[in-house]
Amino acid sequence: MHYIILILLLATTSFASVTPLKEHQKPHSVWKHRPLEHRGFSIPFDEHVNQRVNTDDSGQIQNEEQVCINPLDPDNMVAVWRDFREGYRRIGVGYTVDGGESWSDVLFPQMYYEWQSDPVLVVDHNGVFTANVITFEAGGEGDVGMLSVSSYDGGQTWQDSVWAVRTTDESAFEDKQMLAIDNSPDSPYQGTQYMAWARFFRDPDNGQYDSTHIEMVYKRPDSAYTAPIQLSTRRSVQWANVATGPNGEVYVTWASYALSSAMFSRSLDGGVTWTDEVDLFETDFQSAEVNPSLLVFSYMVMAVDNSSGPHRGRIYALFTNISNDNNDTDVYYTFSDNMGTNWSAPVVIDDENRAYDVDQFHPWITVDEEGRVWCAWYDRRNDPNNILMDVYFTVSENGGATWRPNERITEVSCNPGQGTLDAGLIGEYIGWYAAHDKAVCVWTDTRMGDQDIFTAVIDSLFEPNDADPVIPNPTSFTLASYPNPFNGTTTLSYTLTTPAEVTLEVYNTIGQSVLQKSFGQMSTGEHTYVARPIPTQRRLFRQTLSQQSTRRGEVDVDEVAHEILHSGTACCCINICLHTGQTPLTMGSLFGRA
Repeated sequence: MHYIILILLLATTSFASVTPLKEHQKPHSVWKHRPLEHRGFSIPFDEHVNQRVNTDDSGQIQNEEQVCINPLDPDNMVAVWRDFREGYRRIGVGYTVDGGESWSDVLFPQMYYEWQSDPVLVVDHNGVFTANVITFEAGGEGDVGMLSVSSYDGGQTWQDSVWAVRTTDESAFEDKQMLAIDNSPDSPYQGTQYMAWARFFRDPDNGQYDSTHIEMVYKRPDSAYTAPIQLSTRRSVQWANVATGPNGEVYVTWASYALSSAMFSRSLDGGVTWTDEVDLFETDFQSAEVNPSLLVFSYMVMAVDNSSGPHRGRIYALFTNISNDNNDTDVYYTFSDNMGTNWSAPVVIDDENRAYDVDQFHPWITVDEEGRVWCAWYDRRNDPNNILMDVYFTVSENGGATWRPNERITEVSCNPGQGTLDAGLIGEYIGWYAAHDKAVCVWTDTRMGDQDIFTAVIDSLFEPNDADPVIPNPTSFTLASYPNPFNGTTTLSYTLTTPAEVTLEVYNTIGQSVLQKSFGQMSTGEHTYVARPIPTQRRLFRQTLSQQSTRRGEVDVDEVAHEILHSGTACCCINICLHTGQTPLTMGSLFGRA
């Protein structure tokens, strides 16, 4: 027997405007996960437990994450992030040795200068983690440098501070670096670190840092970093990204403000010489704001298939750009099979098809040792007001020819404008890394009233599991609400493409069934049911449809309206899950005020 289940969850959280939400009650040193089945609804795919990494209660911002998995011990993961818990720029570091079940976190010591910012992280084939941070004098004036430090014990202690670049004459400010390491056993440059960044040159006449170039340094094992190599010939550039190939190839991309394009250069001799910069794709913006004053960027992030599989050497890339209808932002995917000379036409990788505008941004990409391509990004598909965000991901096992349906990582949608506002709200990138049949994501989350570092491990996708999807998402699914905001009775309108038995179930917030109503066998076509109010602040509606047909069923929910019987402003969060047999698919969510 086949079943289709519609799940509609109402919660009482106000979000009527783009201003920050009211803070949650403190203390909030621990985020306590509640399994989804105990929250009154079944899980759409595998459940990814969300864990809070930082342990402070400062209320300050934490963002710009990077994370890596130890290749010698997949239970050991390390994350770094920008941390303001002491009121100014520091670097937080967290590590786990039990596969993400628990995390420990500390601040990096103040090395050379008072402020640190913009951490990046790599791990080599021997399990040595290396972080690079910008460190500079308080206020951003004076000396500045980019310092690398390494951990030989899984992130617990850090040593071997090495300058990648240091400027002490105030002629430039070094910023927005990215780091990669060559871990390929077939590369003559295995173990080499490559770092690209934007150098802001200071005008001696006005003292302003008003011109930029992309610079590169590299470091062979047991050697110092080289002198900087300038990659860009045009100025007004930023957002460098670097990746390495299986035979020692090195690739760098960056954004050109002057050309409104993604730029590219490569080296085939371990970073010694570089090709002239080339213009890959025109983008509609390089940096922009979406609500609520959230900075987003069109930089291109890359990962290379270094496996022994059929797509070995392929460069994969993601970037954010304006959507085809020019109303919001989407994440685009492209690849190259000839070391960046030619690229596939960019295509949208997110599969949401909401009727309202949805911004997706801050993508990241990683390729595991089996050649599987993993992509993650921030996504607002669950909020018609296009404010609340989640993190979604997808995976391809065949070189990007097909992708798993987008899957939600976050258990709670959050407002990026909540809490202390500073530094572009949520930074400029997230942490995402895959190895040993799993991936780990680290992101900025405001569910507890201010910015925190949250993480989740995706570790059951490639094990035999009833939750693994075997059919693609239906493309005809649409969701709308009227009236919205709403008041009065509850109206549910749905369309069946095959006959089905329909049952309406009402749940309270702890998952207890408080009402069941059977409509019996319903025919193909549109049906509407008007429900009388139920006096409770939070209600969960589950529409269950059992299908006798062996055909896959689809449901279009055209109108949903709900009443919440209490004073004040409330929000309804309606989570829709479509289940057909053993294949549950997350279809979407809806929010509205009552």
